[in-house]
Amino acid sequence: MMDKKSLLWAGFCLIITMVIAGCVSPSTPSPVQTPLPTTVIQTVLPATSEATTITVLTTRVTPKPPETVIEKEILHDAGVLTTKTYKTYDFKDMGFKFIYPGDKFRITIKAEKPVLGYALNTEQATGLQGAQLIPHYESYSKKVQWGLIDPSFVLEKATDSTGEFIYGDYIEYRYDDGKYIAMNKTKGEVHPLTYVVDGRWMSYDPVYENVQTFNYEITITKTGDPPSNPSISEAEHLKEYNFIF
Repeated sequence: MMDKKSLLWAGFCLIITMVIAGCVSPSTPSPVQTPLPTTVIQTVLPATSEATTITVLTTRVTPKPPETVIEKEILHDAGVLTTKTYKTYDFKDMGFKFIYPGDKFRITIKAEKPVLGYALNTEQATGLQGAQLIPHYESYSKKVQWGLIDPSFVLEKATDSTGEFIYGDYIEYRYDDGKYIAMNKTKGEVHPLTYVVDGRWMSYDPVYENVQTFNYEITITKTGDPPSNPSISEAEHLKEYNFIF
């Protein structure tokens, strides 16, 4: 049986042993805390492409079909003349109150004796009854002496003659088959026109002094219109050409 002293010694040794054992035993390292992965949220902004939008206005040019020329006979008449008479035909009675630059006509005159065919301002045509407005020839010239008459659509000494005319085309004389047959002396002003078949020039030529009466025939055909402009009314058209009523 151990005495008290021995127990104390044994206890002391036990404590020393435990202390030494604690120092010698490797210490368990503290667990290493694994860092949590850092999630970087990268905001990707959508690439904005500032594209410039160009609006292209395309004008579609539709080719204009060629205009179909529809010819229309507007006058056909026959009559009798002498070397001292003439006959007038107002274009207004044919459906054309005014004649515009670009209006096209074909005029044919057939006569047993040579006559003059011509157009002039309708107002001036009223003065043909006097002795002042008689177109005729003089010995010094082959051309008609018109005096105060301002003619267009002229057929000279017509017995079987046809002329194609565009109102406003300035043609002094046209020489054909050895003689002057056509003239268009107007400058293209808008006018009411009257056509004349005139036999009076023969009264100035002694060759025809025994001629009594003779027959004639005239045909006028509308062959074309002036360039159309639907935005211009007839009144504006007249104003454009400085026509005074």
